[in-house]
Amino acid sequence: MISVVLPTDNSEEALVRTLSTLVTSAADGTVREVVVVDGGSKDQTRLVAEGTGCDVISGAGDAWARCAIGAAAAQRGEFLMFLRPGVLLDPGWASDFQAAVERRLRHGDSRIAAVFRLASDDDTLGGSLRHYLRRLFNRCAGVTHPDQGLIISRGYFRELGGFSRRDGLAGVDLVRRVGRRHLIRLRASAVRVIADGQGDTVTGGGVAGTLAALLLAVRLPVGIVAGLTGRRI
Repeated sequence: MISVVLPTDNSEEALVRTLSTLVTSAADGTVREVVVVDGGSKDQTRLVAEGTGCDVISGAGDAWARCAIGAAAAQRGEFLMFLRPGVLLDPGWASDFQAAVERRLRHGDSRIAAVFRLASDDDTLGGSLRHYLRRLFNRCAGVTHPDQGLIISRGYFRELGGFSRRDGLAGVDLVRRVGRRHLIRLRASAVRVIADGQGDTVTGGGVAGTLAALLLAVRLPVGIVAGLTGRRI
């Protein structure tokens, strides 16, 4: 049913954690394959991936560029799941997704795209505030956080043109093209427990990333945001 694509870069421990949440779904056939696209890890990332039965390929560029490579390489699933290493999913995520798909299909709509509910493992006051502000920004900007993952039917992914950008706004651009009307927000949560340094924000870090976030918050088109922040397709 699902081909999972994981972009890695020195993600050894983060990858172990994420793969642990996919074991049950792989055993029952929901997850048909896991494609790890590695950006040149110097740790044991590739060994972990190969040892757990993942298909491992090399890919250059940022995490989104490697997601695009993984999408082209994945063959077995009718759905593609893009997930960051270090993210843990609720144990019941697969049944939640399947129920959501069935509801959408009953309404005659085969354009399936879904994200997980963004959760936080930091229950301090500061952590709760950051989590609230992150969700508020995403809602205002009409985007999702990379930690929420994305599951999209292969046909819909092709219909939308896949990752048409080749920069750090590729994920934002794809979610914007899906649109609020067609994006399913699952009840199952996703929480980042280990960061692997691959850009833990929607737009990446630095001055350009901050400016891009502000421009997205006022709902400027992604192409204009890219031009104003110096990003290129």
